[in-house]
Amino acid sequence: MKPHNLYNPLEGFDFELLNDSEFKEDSVREEIILPIIRELGYSAQKPNQIIRSRSLLHPYVAIGSKRKEIYIIPDYLFEVDERSAWILDAKSPNEVITKSKHVEQAYSYAIHPEVRVKFFALCNGKEFVLYNIEKVEPMLQFRIEALPLYLGDLKRILSPPTVFDQSQLVVKKDLGLHLKRLGFDQFESLVFPNVPITQIGQLDHDLFTLAGSVKDNGESYVVSFDFGQVAFKQLIPFIPEEAVNKLSVRNNQFRQAINFANQAFLVNIECVIGNKLEENEMEIFLPMWVNNFLSDAQLEQKIENDFR
Repeated sequence: MKPHNLYNPLEGFDFELLNDSEFKEDSVREEIILPIIRELGYSAQKPNQIIRSRSLLHPYVAIGSKRKEIYIIPDYLFEVDERSAWILDAKSPNEVITKSKHVEQAYSYAIHPEVRVKFFALCNGKEFVLYNIEKVEPMLQFRIEALPLYLGDLKRILSPPTVFDQSQLVVKKDLGLHLKRLGFDQFESLVFPNVPITQIGQLDHDLFTLAGSVKDNGESYVVSFDFGQVAFKQLIPFIPEEAVNKLSVRNNQFRQAINFANQAFLVNIECVIGNKLEENEMEIFLPMWVNNFLSDAQLEQKIENDFR
C-alpha cells in the first residue's frame, strides 16, 4: 500500500520560527492563517470575502448615565454573499487560546448584533481551535503541524458552500483519523470483533474495501477497512459464494460494489491504522488496513496469547 501525500497549505514552513521572539501576531496572520483561509475558499473579493479588522460598536458599555462608544475589532470576519459566516482571531504563539480571555473575546465578536455567526476560531500559529457558539468545548482543536489531517474537517464546516448548512454538523467522524490522533498508529495490531459486512467494494484488481460504524464512549464514528488479495482469501468462508465469484474475476471492471441486501455477515478483523489518507470535497478519512480476517477460534486464541 503506497502512502498518499496529502496537500498541505503550509508545506515548507519552518515550525521552529514559532519559538522566535520576533515571530509575533502579524507573522501568524501572514505565514499561518492566510494560506489556511485561502485554502478554505476565501479571498479579498466577493462573494466569499475576507474582511479584516472591522470595527464593531460594543452594545453593552455605559458610564454613568452616558453611553460610551467602545469598539471591538475581530481580526477576520468572513462573508458569503454579503452574509456573515464566521470569525477568526489571531494571537501570537505565546498566547493561550483555550479557556482564556481570548476565547471570551472571540465569542463576543461572534454574537455581536452586527455579526451573529455560529462559528468562531482562534489561531496562535501553534494551535487552531474552532468553536460553536452553542457549545462550551471546542469543535476542533489541533496542532498546526497536523493541519493536513484536519483540513477536511475545516472545509466541511467552514468552506463557503457548507458554512450555513447545519446538516454537515452531524457528519460522523472518521475512526481511522480519530485513532491516529490518539497515537494508536503506533500499535502493531488492533482487533475489531463482530464487524457487520453489508457491502464490499472493489477498488481495483487487488484492493477491496468495506465500511461500517462503531461507537467509542458513546460517540459514533465511521470506519473504512481496506484489504488486499491475501486478506480477501481469508474472507471467502464468511461471505456468499456469488459475491466471491464476482470479486474474483480479473477484468477491467473496477470499482464495483457487492451488496448483501438486508443481510449482514459478522467478521472479526485484525488490522492496523493505514498510511493512505483519502479525501473528497467534504472530508479526509484514513482507512484501516486489514491484516487478517479471523475465525472465532482464531480470535479467542489471539486474545489469549496477547494477555499472557
